[in-house]
Amino acid sequence: MALALATGARGNSTALVGTPETVAEALVAYYDLGATSLLIRGYDPLADAVEYGRELIPRVRALVADRDAARRDNAAL
Repeated sequence: MALALATGARGNSTALVGTPETVAEALVAYYDLGATSLLIRGYDPLADAVEYGRELIPRVRALVADRDAARRDNAAL
């Protein structure tokens, strides 16, 4: 609740802060738990969306592909 009050956010709010690598790992942890859709937003919507497209989303896709490949390999054993 303190974060929501500090940022003026309404309702639930989480903060993933760090390098694109760190945030990608955190997002993929949700994937590992079964999440198939994630909503991400920043404080500067346009600039953040551009950075997500350049830095974050490619990393998340690569990590998900690696995990999916590992699961397929383990299932084949």
